[in-house]
Amino acid sequence: MQTQYNINLNIPLNFSQVVDIVRQLSPSEKTKLKEVLEGEQNIVIPEEHKNMVRQRIKTSETDLSRLLNWDEVKHRIKL
Repeated sequence: MQTQYNINLNIPLNFSQVVDIVRQLSPSEKTKLKEVLEGEQNIVIPEEHKNMVRQRIKTSETDLSRLLNWDEVKHRIKL
């Protein structure tokens, strides 16, 4: 049985160092970390915004003439 120790460290790390540490985690540890980080976000999307997106999806599904193919998009965004 593996013994767990609680250690509090206050070590200044830059973002790149944190990423390097996270890359060393096992897949299950990465999943747990992801769940912790997502739980801290508490993002609330207003119902008005959700309705706006739903309406845009519905419009795109019913009016295919509004859709552009990738070549058209690339041409339009070139300045």
